[in-house]
Amino acid sequence: MGRAHGMSGISGEWHAVMASEGERELEYRLSLAGPEDTMRGVFFRSTQEAVLAMKGPAAVTDILEEGGGARGFVDFFAYPTKDFLRVLKRAAWLLGGSVGGFDAAMRVLGNLVTSSFLGSLLGNTIHVLFTGTPRRVLENLPMAYKLMMPTGGGLSVVWLGHTHCRIVFERDFLPRSYVEGSLEAHLKKAGARSLRITGRLTGSLSSEYDVSWEP
Repeated sequence: MGRAHGMSGISGEWHAVMASEGERELEYRLSLAGPEDTMRGVFFRSTQEAVLAMKGPAAVTDILEEGGGARGFVDFFAYPTKDFLRVLKRAAWLLGGSVGGFDAAMRVLGNLVTSSFLGSLLGNTIHVLFTGTPRRVLENLPMAYKLMMPTGGGLSVVWLGHTHCRIVFERDFLPRSYVEGSLEAHLKKAGARSLRITGRLTGSLSSEYDVSWEP
């Protein structure tokens, strides 16, 4: 069981609901995150910006309380993964009612946070890894992942065709729906058409994504 939470004026009173598959996955990954697991500050800051744009400043205060109450994040500094997952969960609850539920909100957040990142100072600094054709973006994805996820287990890309690949994540804490939204933002910016992304779990913290598009 899960519960939807909102402060007065944001999303109503607490109420019990059946947790979605995406929320159960997030909770499980949260339970596995240790003090040594960290994420770049750009994930936190970009999530703030996405929630601010969709729900306003009161919602931003709400999600940050879940992450220990910090207000300012430096893009390239490392912060606890547990804090980010808590922030992400609250943000998905706040946005879920307007976009079709928790899992849909997670995809929206993955998309919006990535779009915000691509326009950030950090994104501009390493923009060469995220520009070019969809294939070039995916070829650079393992290197970008190492920069963005300091304690991540790794990412590899297996090509199944010129516009078809499988992306494999090992020891990654981000929920599948969030990753799908993020990949969509990267690849559409690179010009991918008729994009198809399907993720599946392959282990407790491992997953793979079948990605294809029209040339």
